[in-house]
Amino acid sequence: MKKTVVGNNIAVIGSGIGGLSTGILLELLGYNVTVVEKNPLPGGLMRSYRRFGIDCPVGVHYVGALGENEPLGRIFGILGIGVDDLFAPMGQDGVTDRYIFDSFIFDLPQGLDAYEKNLKTSFPGETAAIDQIMGSLRAIARRMLDYSFLLNQGDPFQNIEYFNPMGEYLQKLSVSNGLRAVLGMPAHLIGVPLSVCPVIFHHMVLAGYLFSCWRLKENGGKMADAFARRFTSLGGKLILNDGCEKILSRSGKVTGLALKSGITLPADAVVAAIHPKTMLALLEPEDLKSSYRQRVSSLTETDGVIVVQVSIAASVHPEMPYNIYRSQLNEQGELSDGVFYQLRFSNDAGASLLSIITKSSYAEWIKWEKTTSGKRGRDYEEKKLGVARDLLTAAGLVLGNLQNPRILDVFTPLTLRDYVHCAEGSCYGLMRSASQMMKIASLSNVPLTGLYLAGQNTVAPGVLGTMLGSFNAAGKIAGAGRLAGELQSLEKLKR
Repeated sequence: MKKTVVGNNIAVIGSGIGGLSTGILLELLGYNVTVVEKNPLPGGLMRSYRRFGIDCPVGVHYVGALGENEPLGRIFGILGIGVDDLFAPMGQDGVTDRYIFDSFIFDLPQGLDAYEKNLKTSFPGETAAIDQIMGSLRAIARRMLDYSFLLNQGDPFQNIEYFNPMGEYLQKLSVSNGLRAVLGMPAHLIGVPLSVCPVIFHHMVLAGYLFSCWRLKENGGKMADAFARRFTSLGGKLILNDGCEKILSRSGKVTGLALKSGITLPADAVVAAIHPKTMLALLEPEDLKSSYRQRVSSLTETDGVIVVQVSIAASVHPEMPYNIYRSQLNEQGELSDGVFYQLRFSNDAGASLLSIITKSSYAEWIKWEKTTSGKRGRDYEEKKLGVARDLLTAAGLVLGNLQNPRILDVFTPLTLRDYVHCAEGSCYGLMRSASQMMKIASLSNVPLTGLYLAGQNTVAPGVLGTMLGSFNAAGKIAGAGRLAGELQSLEKLKR
């Protein structure tokens, strides 16, 4: 176990939600923090972008558990980020996600009781299996609502069964293909096949959305700016458009960063809020043990996505109050393919924004691997536009005849790779499968004094996991006891 940091100057690489959350936490704890970002604007996947005057989201389409006493809502409160300023609740009509399969439809409601009722209505012959599943889901949900969940970065669940694959768990219960398909959606959402998705991840994602679901009121840029503004208001320094060239060290200890501009930034500790494989490239070979490098390099990524942003006539297609997942099953009842649709208002009064997202492997775009965004050539543009048109045609079969459709933008795994330096352009980074959990857990103890990882960790995926990773890093730097004491005091003051 590393000692807490001696010294007060901390450098953070990356201004995504993980980097800025880490910076805010450390500023609240009295450190002097500088966040370094290679892009011109902060925010990473939080930030939206504009095409033809319409704001298009990148990584935040909706989030769960943002209620005042729910885990993500508590985190926002501790950080001093106003939920109601940025988000609006979903599910007031009883549906947050609609799962459309070939032979049936299942609506995901708000609340664990409503979810159990929908399961038993849809699968009346499987009440015994549903009772068992709901028992474990409720146990994990209760644990997530405990304040100590935010601060316990070890094993907060004390049940080894929760780390087995969800697919294996359902196989033992002999559930039908239909029930298996419905229960498989939370795993599909985070890019981990049900056959290898740990029960704990599955239940935490599902519980989070059953607690409450929220959409951005406006755009991701406002969310990114709120995090950046909170960080700088506490005294943090934000360096933009100047990425990290090298993590500097001497005698086995981090000493700072060398930036692409030629500036050297001294630091008593460095937090890499970036993909672990990207971090490796910033270090000299002798900085880390070869076994650690090999462990990081050998880890499997989740699949990437292709995202199509489309404007359609708002007069015919107003905002849809829930999301749609259109999914296909294989013969084993596993989700083999699926498309996410979100139809929202836009900042153009005459147009609604339709976001279409589906899985796209890095291998599909390997021909252009050595190119950069905006310079991939005509054949790349034609390929992604062809995929986009096919997805738009399929969207019409789900949503009805689309009026005045206009493809605003298409981005692929290569786009994400270039934008946030994520290996293979994966939205969810490392595959948090049952077989990789221990390997990923071990990564957070970087064998170089003063170097820490933030972002997604083994406790949870997505936005919640990313922000829990920030608590993890802050606890290691300041000491877990100090972090717990000061943050509990801060939460009491806010109440």
